[in-house]
Amino acid sequence: MQVLQDDIRKAQPLKYLVKFGITLGLLFFIVRSIDPVSAKESIAQVTPLGIILALLLQIASNSVAAFRWFLIMQRIGFSQPFSFFLKSFFKGTFFSQGLPTSIGGDGIRILDSSRNGKSTLDAFYGVFIDRIVGLAGLLLLNMVALLLNRDILPTNIHFGLLGIVSFLFCGLFLLYFLRKFPIFAKGKLGFLGSLSDRFFRVYSDGRSIIAQLTLSVITHLLAMTAFYILGVNIGLEYPLYVYLILVPPVILLIILPISLAGWGLREGAMVGFFLLIGADKSKVLSFSVLYGLIALAGSLPGLFVYLVQKNKI
Repeated sequence: MQVLQDDIRKAQPLKYLVKFGITLGLLFFIVRSIDPVSAKESIAQVTPLGIILALLLQIASNSVAAFRWFLIMQRIGFSQPFSFFLKSFFKGTFFSQGLPTSIGGDGIRILDSSRNGKSTLDAFYGVFIDRIVGLAGLLLLNMVALLLNRDILPTNIHFGLLGIVSFLFCGLFLLYFLRKFPIFAKGKLGFLGSLSDRFFRVYSDGRSIIAQLTLSVITHLLAMTAFYILGVNIGLEYPLYVYLILVPPVILLIILPISLAGWGLREGAMVGFFLLIGADKSKVLSFSVLYGLIALAGSLPGLFVYLVQKNKI
């Protein structure tokens, strides 16, 4: 925990200058290729009701994800109430979305959970498992959408995406069994064995697995519906299943920590995927930027928690 706290206090200007530069560079190359008038007209047709609905869905998505994390932490021995994890989750989301700090939202959650004499290592594993299960829900949702709708994307891209998603999903499933292999019991690979042990502790019965996956799917389905509402409002009038096919790969890409809160990378990937179905580039860019702002607004309860706690990280 002390190491993590020390990391918060250290200034890392070069790291964030690089990220800031990459973010600006990506946005510049994307924006210069669109029609600004068309983009402005697209945003102007978004209704206040659409914005409010998308924001509520984003907040609901975060809340369901916080409940999933709460259940995971209970299984590995943490006794704090749901309200504690809800506050910590939103605070972590705000740090990821709204503040260019030297520690991300996951680090905030680890710090919060490990206070009051709790194990920092178990807090780390709990957050890591939550990330894994969240990813599994996203992959499952995308896989089902791809299997049920084979004519949306070009054949090679469709099967390429399906192959990648299936491979990642199988990799997450394999983590459940790593604890049984002696090679993962000690040494440099001991971390994976310990992670697998906690993973098994959380999902040692079928009901827990089904409940967690269901919560993960609901989390992402709420977020995808927010994407859908914004997209339809902005003129990208495609069915929901199109968003379930195209948006999850974008979310997977912005996991890569190469830009600030995914800005620039999200816009470039979103434009690239929606161009495959003939969408208007200006509308797609406007849609992506608008969702980024909604995601930021949806994290603001975390700012309130942070202020109430008197800026306590």
